[in-house]
Amino acid sequence: MDSSRITFADLIEQLHAGDPAAAAPLFRSYNRVIREAVRRRLPTRLRNEFESLDFAQEVWAAICALPPGNCYFETPRRLEAYLIEIAIHKVIDAYRHRNAARNGGPGRNAPLTPVAGSEPTPSQWAIAGERWASIAASLPPSHVAIVERLCEGFTAAEVAAMAGVSQRCVNRIVARVHRICEEVEV
Repeated sequence: MDSSRITFADLIEQLHAGDPAAAAPLFRSYNRVIREAVRRRLPTRLRNEFESLDFAQEVWAAICALPPGNCYFETPRRLEAYLIEIAIHKVIDAYRHRNAARNGGPGRNAPLTPVAGSEPTPSQWAIAGERWASIAASLPPSHVAIVERLCEGFTAAEVAAMAGVSQRCVNRIVARVHRICEEVEV
């Protein structure tokens, strides 16, 4: 093995273990790639509204927010592809939110925001926790991990890349959870 591969493996192992110091050399190595991906995806007319650096920072924030144990990449190329995919999704999300704000509505893919004063009560949280525990008990552990990443706010594509499965597989898991929820409500 050459020394660059060992260095990459060491960095990924440190990142995998939750060491924030491992992010700095990765940042130096991949920040340009992320910014180029953003520039390629960001329409020219929107470059006055959005900075590629802001998107790059969002990508690194997402990587650093991954729980330890969820960021293993076998090769530098896989990490690069994953970072580019996250960057593209960040641009798409910003574009959707911008258009939704201009159109006066939340938009088709915008997350729902709670109505003021409609925060769940402690008993509702407890009931939700018990319900999730019963749903999770009927799922394989790998599916539970995928659903939990989605609940943390990652996109289906990001979760698919983290779990090493296709986005279609993630969508099937979500559909299965929906079916289980419908069966429980009946």
